[in-house]
Order: sequence, then C-alpha cells, then structure tokens
Amino acid sequence: MLAGCSSLPSDGPQYGAVQRQYDRDEQAHAFALVDISAHTIEQLRLRPHTSIAASFPPEATAGDLLVGPGDSIRVSIWEAGTETLFSGSQTRSESGALPSARSVDIPEQRVGADGAITVPFAGRIPVVGKTPSQIQELIEKALSGKASRPQALVSVAGNRANMVTVIGEVITGARVPLSGSGDRLLDVIAAAGGVRSAAYETSISLTRDAATVSLPMSEVLRNPRENVYVRGGDSIVVTRSPKTYSALGATGRPSQIPFESSGVSLIEAVAKAGGIVDSRADPRGVYLFRLESQDMALKLGVVGRAAEPSDMIPVIYRLDLTQAGSYFLGQAFEMRDRDIIYVASAPTHSVMKFLQLLGAAAQPIIQGVIIDRSLK
Repeated sequence: MLAGCSSLPSDGPQYGAVQRQYDRDEQAHAFALVDISAHTIEQLRLRPHTSIAASFPPEATAGDLLVGPGDSIRVSIWEAGTETLFSGSQTRSESGALPSARSVDIPEQRVGADGAITVPFAGRIPVVGKTPSQIQELIEKALSGKASRPQALVSVAGNRANMVTVIGEVITGARVPLSGSGDRLLDVIAAAGGVRSAAYETSISLTRDAATVSLPMSEVLRNPRENVYVRGGDSIVVTRSPKTYSALGATGRPSQIPFESSGVSLIEAVAKAGGIVDSRADPRGVYLFRLESQDMALKLGVVGRAAEPSDMIPVIYRLDLTQAGSYFLGQAFEMRDRDIIYVASAPTHSVMKFLQLLGAAAQPIIQGVIIDRSLK
C-alpha cells in the first residue's frame, strides 16, 4: 500500500527524486545540480554584464559641438585699426577718443551640401565635423593679409545635426537638441518628458551607428558610469519590460510573480510566493531552474554538458533551508528574469495524501455499516 504512494498525483519531484535523476543522468547532458554556496554567489556576481559605457568609446563631453549638415551658422568678424576690409560699426577704445576696431555680422546661413559656408573675401569655408573654435581659426587664416588683424566669432544659431531621437515609453517622443556643455543619457530622456513606467521594469536601448546596446534603467541609475554622454545622431528607445519569475511546488502561492523592484533575492522571491508550506514542503529542497552559459557553468564546476559552444546549460541551484546559514546565502542570491523556483514536497506528504484517499474511499463503507447496524 505504501509503495502505491509513488503513483499518486504530485506537483513535482521530491527532494530525493531530483538527486537520483541527477546521479542517473550525470553523463547524459540533462541538467547540472549546483548547491548554493558562497563560492556560487561570488562567481555569479562576477559574470560579465552588458555595459553601454564599455560598448561605446568615451565622447568629447563638455565643449563645443561638431557642426553638421543642416546647421545654421552665425559669423561675426572684427578688425583692428582704421583701414579695414569690412565696413561696419566702430568700437571705441576705453578712453573713448579714437576708434579701435570695426565689426561686421555676416547673415546667418545654413551649411551647404558641400559641408561649407561662404565668408566674403575668404570664399568657401569647410565646417562640417568641426567645432566653432576650429571654424574661427579657418576664417581668420583665410582673411589673413586681406583684413586688418581679423578675429572671427562663430556660433551655431540653428542646431539640426546635433539631435538625439527619443522614442518608446516616454511622455513625449521627440528629437532633442544637444547643448554645448554635453548631455548624458538620462538628461535627454528627461528632456523628452521622462518615462511612463517604473524604473525597475524599464529598459533603455542606445543605438549609435550600427551598434545597439540595451540596459535596464535601474542599472543606469545605480551605476553613474552607464549614464554616458550622447552625441548627435544617436537614437534612444525606452521600452517597458517587466521581469517575472515562476514559483511552483509547495509554496503558499504558486504563480508567475513580477519583481516589483530593481533587485530581488531568492529568499525574498520565496516569501513573495507565500513562503514554503510547512505541512507539505521539504525545506531541504528549494530549487531554482536557470539556463547558464558554458563559461559560467565551468566556473561553477559543471563540465561536459553542452554539445555546441553556444549551447546554454540547464542548471538547477539547490538551497537547503534546514541550515541556518542558508538564509544568508539565499538573501545574497540574486534572481533573474524568467527564473523558476520549485519547492519540493516532503516524503510524508505523499503518505498523508494516500491515507486521505484511503479514508475517502472507506468512508461510504463505514457509513453503510453504521446505517445497517442502526436499522437492525
């Protein structure tokens, strides 16, 4: 009769069954069983992380923006002395006696298709890809020998090339112009109205040239290094991507559960699932199912379980909550999106279930005997 307990319906394998399957399939590439320890947690913390800062080289941050096609340029030219090339307003010396300089403002003009602007007596001046201070030097050099000690002042009147496109889960998708002081990733998102969703369920994708890198917004907020400076032509896509995990087995609330915060530990995840049911659960068997890369599996001591280098390895992490120190380990173990938690049932639970079924089957017979005796 007790042997029949193994044939009863169950919500998953028991603690001993998982160990037996692991021992039997150790060479069959089925899965790897790893006990959660201080070494395990340390290796998981050192795993490579996606990084926007590491993917894109540092940009010139605070300083002049590079002039690009479509920008509008304003030029002012100053000359010293009385014999000047350009006729314009006079600027007197500090004493106010004699004119010391003349200035002229060249009408605002848009950068041409050839990437240049026109300056009288200097011709076409190439400006695309240059800073205003570099353009000033080119104009002064071109006017040297023609104007009287010329000095130029260049400013970008219409910023069209140094724009960043922000779309997705933002209040107002827009093309945001960059300032000369340098704008960071979060600055541009804030200029577009900020995000609609919570930071812990929001991801940011930065596209520059042909490369795209995505990162959770919570990571950008946590690590200032990831809040990189953007440059003209970048595209930022903000998406809502809530993280969830599944809790199964002898938990108080088996279901798919959202993170609801930027970081959730294994112990917190079990608690959010209603904890383990003491009348059903085996506290030795708290399992977490996850696919790991081969590099990470090797660091965890798992070998020979993938046919191809790109294959992911199924890893089952095991936590024994009968040991007091395991609660600290579980608190340090960080959950990831789409993890699966399974709490094994205690062996005695199957026996109790069998006795309940036996009692339910025998109850009509007992009632019949009682009724028969009462009638007699």
